Amino acid sequence: MIWALLAAVLAVLVGVFILRPRVSGLFSGDFQGIKTEAFVGPIVTLAVFLSAFVVAQATLTFQRSNQATNQEAAAVELLFENAGLLPNGTGDDLRASAVCYARSVSRLEFPALTDGATSPETEWWAGEFNQQVGEVLDGPGSIVGQAVSLNRQQTETRASRLFDAQPNLPVLTVAILVLAVIGVLLVITTLAVPDMRRRVLVTLGLLLALLLGGNLFMIEQLEEPFTGVIRVQPTSFENAIGRMETRLPAGEVLPCDQDGRPLTPETVSLTNRGEDPLVICSDVPFPPFEVADPSGASPSGYTGFDIGLAESIAAGAGRTLVVAEQPFDRVFDAVSVGVCDAVVSAVTITPEREERVDFSQPYLTVGQSLVVRADETDVASLDDLAGQSVGVKRETTGEAFVEANRPPGLRVVQFGTSAELQEALRSGRVAGIVEDSPPAAVRVASDPALRIAATFDTGEQYGIAVAQGDVETLGLVNQGLERARNDGTLARLEQQYLPAPPVGG
Repeated sequence: MIWALLAAVLAVLVGVFILRPRVSGLFSGDFQGIKTEAFVGPIVTLAVFLSAFVVAQATLTFQRSNQATNQEAAAVELLFENAGLLPNGTGDDLRASAVCYARSVSRLEFPALTDGATSPETEWWAGEFNQQVGEVLDGPGSIVGQAVSLNRQQTETRASRLFDAQPNLPVLTVAILVLAVIGVLLVITTLAVPDMRRRVLVTLGLLLALLLGGNLFMIEQLEEPFTGVIRVQPTSFENAIGRMETRLPAGEVLPCDQDGRPLTPETVSLTNRGEDPLVICSDVPFPPFEVADPSGASPSGYTGFDIGLAESIAAGAGRTLVVAEQPFDRVFDAVSVGVCDAVVSAVTITPEREERVDFSQPYLTVGQSLVVRADETDVASLDDLAGQSVGVKRETTGEAFVEANRPPGLRVVQFGTSAELQEALRSGRVAGIVEDSPPAAVRVASDPALRIAATFDTGEQYGIAVAQGDVETLGLVNQGLERARNDGTLARLEQQYLPAPPVGG
């Protein structure tokens, strides 16, 4: 808001040295200018009341923001304590996430708030809370109930803190205030009685400019309690971090660094051994692309088309492949915060996703398929399911396709995993499911109770995603894809895992 104050001071100088000589020549008869007190009295009175109001509002906003921060820190620490009461170590991951969340808020998100931004790392740990609280719901009722309540409180107080961190006063309102200040100063310095000494007039105008500019400055403080001169500090979080860290078992390795950036245990282990891992995020299982390998024959512990391709890329770069399992609706957040180097998980390249991550060159073209129960012989399109429900996996191109092409009355039900999707179809919860054609073909081949009712040639292309701006990893991936295309690796993987054409099922 300094620019507004400078504009007001400039208005004083313009009024005194440029406009005043021109306007004073227009005075005639008995009119010798307007008495200064005619301006100053009302303006000072208005400024005093306005200052009192702004200071009061600024104090309330600061207190509310500070209170939300303290409540959020308290909720996270209590969540840590409740997780420690869960039996058989089921709350260990939740306790670790609480420490990492607090670190990321204090050391990453608070500095980001000064620029009006948030921390993707904090967003990541908030997502971990939601997932891990759901995983302990079968624990003791009283403890689980408190954990759910504290998770909700943490979410609400963070939302309140982020809301206060963003300017909420309309730009037009600020512009009107600035123009009003400039206009008042120009009128005073131009029309005040001409016998007033110029230095007195300039001094008076500058004092009014400082007074009115100070009000604008206080409005800025009111709007941005995390960026102003007097700002909310993360002291409560730092205190909570200290207390939580003292209660951790000696030698426990947390899944984050000191600033709260996520780490994977596999990465830490391999790095300590001097190896350079290539960590990929995948939504497992998703046959034929990603499947766990309990036999141990695969070095990474997984197999499938994407895994074979990733192993080829890693080997060509002299890296050790590590697979980090993540739900599909979180894989892009995971690569953005550094949980993994790349997402290799049958990911379709779309403009919306390109706003969040950078994609490699495409390596496979696929379509969508509608899968129904085998006894539903009269279903041949989405239109035949009007009035019924179709299942999709959350945040996938299958969901986008159904939303764009569903007939009137068709209900779309979202699921988090492929296993949930298949179970919903088999149990009759949904009349059909829509997913990429290769996994649909595998699903039907392994389950005679299902059939493919329709295929849709959407021309989607799979790519490997990396964090935006990660030029090094993107170059490594593209070189590996080019090498796999030239040495026949891609063709071999298609022959091995995709016996049916990718489009058409």
